[in-house]
Parts: sequence; C-alpha cells; structure tokens
Amino acid sequence: MTRHIERQIDHLKQQVLIIGTLVEEAISKAITALINLDVPLAQRVIESDAEIDRMEVEVEEECLKILALYQPVAADLRFVVAAIKMNNDLERMGDLAKNIAKRVSQLAQGDQADLPPQIRPMAIKSQEMVKQCLEAVINADPALARHVREQDDIE
Repeated sequence: MTRHIERQIDHLKQQVLIIGTLVEEAISKAITALINLDVPLAQRVIESDAEIDRMEVEVEEECLKILALYQPVAADLRFVVAAIKMNNDLERMGDLAKNIAKRVSQLAQGDQADLPPQIRPMAIKSQEMVKQCLEAVINADPALARHVREQDDIE
C-alpha cells in the first residue's frame, strides 16, 4: 500500500505543477496582451482558462481520492491538504488572468490608456512567486516558502 500512495502523491505533484505552469503562462500572456493591447493573445488567455478550470477539478478529485483510499498521515496528509488549498488559489489566479485579458479588448476599442509603469515588474514578480511557491511545496522547502512570504511584503 505504501508504494501505491507514493505513486499517487507523485502523480498529484505532477498535476499541481501542470496547473501551476498553466497559470504562470496565463499571467504572462495576459500582461503581455495588456501592455501591447494584443486582442488575439488576450482571447487565447480567455480560452485557456477552461483548461485551468478542468485541471482544478482533476486535482481536487485526485486529492479526495487519495484521502478516501489511503487515509494519509503526517507528511503525505500535509501535502494533500496543501495541494487542495494551492489548487483553489491557482484556479483563482487563472480567473484573474482571464479578467485582465477581458479588459484588453475593451481598452483596445477606446483611447490609448496609459498603464502604470509598475505593471510589468509586478507581473514578473508574481510569476516568479508562483513558481517559487510551487517549488517550495513540491520539494518541501520551508526556507523557500518563508522567502516567498517575505517577498510578498516588499513594495
């Protein structure tokens, strides 16, 4: 049974990394579309949200299956609970990227709007933080997790 739960946990880690990568890409494309008022790119971000939503359901089902079938304890239980929480947050980030993309077509139809210069650096930082958060959880690295949390407070 131990090998079965290990395989399931490894599979869950891979799924979390996949949805995390999809969210990172959505953020990057949404910001690029916003800066360049690239409506076709924004449309691709909007369409990609369905895949993020599908993956969110898949990850949640995998977590529930692991809880029901293997009744994990200690580190395995902590990872599954963390995956459930991260999954929800990642899906929400995907929704926010989609919302940014939706604004692109509205902005493209109107007068050129001046975007704050902090948009791109803020987007780059948020993408890096998503990547580091995933890395911290997957590798069980509390020092990296603390570092990410500290970076969140820097203006």
